[in-house]
Amino acid sequence: MYIFKNSCKNLLRNKGRNIIIFLIALLTLTSVTLSASIHTLSDCSIQRYRDSFHVDATIDYDWEKLQKDFPPKVTVNEDGSIHEESSYELPEISLEDYMRYASSEYVAKTNYSVSTQFASDKLTAVPDNLNENEELIVLDGMTLDELKKFFNVTTEAEVAENLGGPKALEQVMDMKNNCVGILQGYTELSLLDNFSNGENKLETGRFPEKDNECIVSSKYAEHNNLKIGDIIEISGSSKSDTDTIPLTISGIYSANRSEASAIAFGYEYGWVYTTFDTVINSGFHWIDVDTAVFELKDPDSAKLFETELHEKGLSEYSILSCSDSSNEYVKNTQPLKNISRIAEIFTLCACVIGAGIILLISFIGIRERKYEIGVLRAIGMKKSHVSVGIIYETLIIMLLSFGIGITASSLLTKPIGTFLIGDLNGIGTTLSTHSVLLCAGMAFVLSIVSGLCAVLAVMRHEPMRILSERN
Repeated sequence: MYIFKNSCKNLLRNKGRNIIIFLIALLTLTSVTLSASIHTLSDCSIQRYRDSFHVDATIDYDWEKLQKDFPPKVTVNEDGSIHEESSYELPEISLEDYMRYASSEYVAKTNYSVSTQFASDKLTAVPDNLNENEELIVLDGMTLDELKKFFNVTTEAEVAENLGGPKALEQVMDMKNNCVGILQGYTELSLLDNFSNGENKLETGRFPEKDNECIVSSKYAEHNNLKIGDIIEISGSSKSDTDTIPLTISGIYSANRSEASAIAFGYEYGWVYTTFDTVINSGFHWIDVDTAVFELKDPDSAKLFETELHEKGLSEYSILSCSDSSNEYVKNTQPLKNISRIAEIFTLCACVIGAGIILLISFIGIRERKYEIGVLRAIGMKKSHVSVGIIYETLIIMLLSFGIGITASSLLTKPIGTFLIGDLNGIGTTLSTHSVLLCAGMAFVLSIVSGLCAVLAVMRHEPMRILSERN
């Protein structure tokens, strides 16, 4: 207790020098705390933006790689014109593959749009608006011989090439002859481009909210004498699809088509929209994936997700294409990352510079108190007691600096954070535990290091030598 009381008295005896150390320590600890707080606020702002931000990603073909590995075959026609023919077959991704990819830890959710042709014994397609000299040829349900005759070829491979591949040939031959429309299922209304761009518009009723509900076009409803609340029975387009599913009409939409595309009028009016699960659970054989959009949890995980896709079997000629919002994320978070780095550098600089100045002043102060220490040693005070007394003085100064520095930092964090970062809504502006602990650790280290360095600078001399030097 005597040592502690003597240390308190020494603080007052050497108040000029101690006030300077106090002010420097206060500025150092306040700067360290504020820098750490700004660093924490920057990271929290980035995390908040990341949590509220999402990147839509789709799987696309790597056209550059395809053309490089499979250069087109160029032929010159008799009239001098040039014909280019590609020799590659695009890799196809099934719905099962998409669902397997969607199980990734990097994906928050996946939005799908799928479609399939449907057949019905009671419904008929809207008649085509064709001129007298025009004819719409339907290949669905043709036999292989009929297809060979139509394309004027002799082999099955040639027929498949004209149709777009073996799967397309199989699908054409498997089609029923009473297909009367296309059933499209979706998870998000935004995936229906015809509605988002205003080409289609809901006239009456509502969009499907439950499974086995659907909307039909006004032309289709008028042609088949349908109204809201009616139930239509449809089956799949494959000859193996024998079961039917019921669909309740929940709404009727208008489909606007230009006269230039009048040839396809009839079939275009036969689009029926329903939920994604309705199509998936229908059991229909031929279901095509129109759109699969992966909503990534983290904008920074696009590369990791693409690597995982290739590990799961995605073709090397397919790539992950991200929306432009990923660039927006980088643009908006880069300034925050820069502020965070600057705060880290400023924290380090404040620690080094503050510690250096305090150590220098401590050394100078101890040299001035050299005679005092020599007298204490000469009257019998142990080295350890003298050292503890000096360390007490430093600890008291640092404790006062720490308390005032924490108070000042808590008051300045919000205005400085708002000035540097901007909107802090949703982010706590109180000092984080990390900032307080960093400030306390800095104060403790400065106390111990400055105290020990000062003590060691004097304790290497004997007390009689110190007194003799003073004489």
